[in-house]
Amino acid sequence: MGIIVRQGFKSSIVSYVGVVIGIFNILILYNQFMTQEQLGLYASTLLTFPVIYMSFALLGVPSVAVRFHSRFQDHDSRRQLFTFIIVTPLVGLAAFVVLYLLFKPLYLKFYLDHSPMLVRYYYVFIPLTVGMVYLLALESYSRINLRIAVPSLIREVGLRLANSLLVILFGFKIITFDTMVNLTVVSYGVAIVAMLIYLYFQKRLYTSLDFGFIRHPAFKEMYRYGLWVLLGGASAALLPHIEKVLLPAFEGGLGSTAIFDIASRIALVISIPRNSIVMISAPIISEAYARNDIAHIDTIYKKSSLNLFIIGSFLFLGIWANIDSIFSIIPKSDIYSQGKWVVLMVGVSRIADMMTGLNSEILTNSRFYRFDIVFMLFFTVLILFSSQFLIPLYGYNGAAAAALFSTVTYNLVKLFFIKSKMGIQPFTVATAKVLALALLAYAVVFFIPKPAPGNLTLTLIDMLLRSVIVAVIFGGGILAWKISEDISAGFNAGWHFFKTGILRMKE
Repeated sequence: MGIIVRQGFKSSIVSYVGVVIGIFNILILYNQFMTQEQLGLYASTLLTFPVIYMSFALLGVPSVAVRFHSRFQDHDSRRQLFTFIIVTPLVGLAAFVVLYLLFKPLYLKFYLDHSPMLVRYYYVFIPLTVGMVYLLALESYSRINLRIAVPSLIREVGLRLANSLLVILFGFKIITFDTMVNLTVVSYGVAIVAMLIYLYFQKRLYTSLDFGFIRHPAFKEMYRYGLWVLLGGASAALLPHIEKVLLPAFEGGLGSTAIFDIASRIALVISIPRNSIVMISAPIISEAYARNDIAHIDTIYKKSSLNLFIIGSFLFLGIWANIDSIFSIIPKSDIYSQGKWVVLMVGVSRIADMMTGLNSEILTNSRFYRFDIVFMLFFTVLILFSSQFLIPLYGYNGAAAAALFSTVTYNLVKLFFIKSKMGIQPFTVATAKVLALALLAYAVVFFIPKPAPGNLTLTLIDMLLRSVIVAVIFGGGILAWKISEDISAGFNAGWHFFKTGILRMKE
């Protein structure tokens, strides 16, 4: 777990910096300079739809690269793998553009009544999809070399800072909204160039291509695996954003989407550690399967579940204990505080996903990978039907309820499948201890009287008090009870570093 923890920690730090910038963008800059409809377009759909489109265009390349990279170890075969990663998406992108243009009438019919701005920027999604495809392809190549911190820096921090600059220019009327959208597309081109430069300095960039991967013994298996992953990958990309796809087509349009987006982003802070752990764990799990080392996979499964459950619960407690205060201090709180229950439902769904560990990664890299695709398709159908039923009744709250129901059901199905087929599961006695500490911490802060609205000083003091109580009861309990070896070791190392620094300053 050493390299997983180190790279995961670095990537998590970068991701949280990106989240801070993103939250500042949405809650301050976007609210300051954009209408609710413009915010719904720029923050929610403009950078969401291409994520879904690219999942088809990538043809499963990132997952294929992670699963089969261990068979491309020498210099020549590594060049072939790099060529495969760069060239294959061209085929997918060509197919995407053709299908996207063919289905334009259906797209217009779906969104024209409630979200005409989505129709206006129809063609912008094509170059955005191209940019996202190659940024993710290059990032997956970096992942298999166990380097994720800098790619995360480029994607999570660099692109968000570019968004900040563009919105400021728009706000001061230096550029128009149309120009801001177009320059957002350009920012992805700049990010791709930055990735290529990073790979060059890492001596991982090949300036000439080798199509020998077609003759590689693993290619036939890669091809079959890629077709399966294509279905699952498309579903995996659609699922986290499906509400933002459906909401613009219903009453409220992009305005409701903006409320849902801001509330869900507050909750999604919880899942950042999982994203980082997944990126660095998948190649390790793949290599363990190559050695048929199920015991090592079981260890990673249990440790990832426990650590992610602890981190996710701690973050969720901090957010939910202060949720009213958080909404009270953001601009236009009377509008966006309506998304309070979205935060709860999306947050609980993220906790459920984290506490079940790396179940998707374990399935995807095993001989049962086809079942992961089946489960993903099941999840897609489940959330589509539940969303179609609940959104017309409850709007953005209905979208969040559909996500919660579908996420819990989906993870339970995978959990029982892995247990029955592989004999491993992620839970231990420590899981129950974490749950008990979380309930105790929330019970204490629940009975603290809330400050009078409108008093910023009292609000900030209240938030600090609640956060300290959560940290002492939950965080202190985790350390005192020695629930997680990894977290205890990390805390002790940090404390030792802090004490050493203080002593050096005194000298």
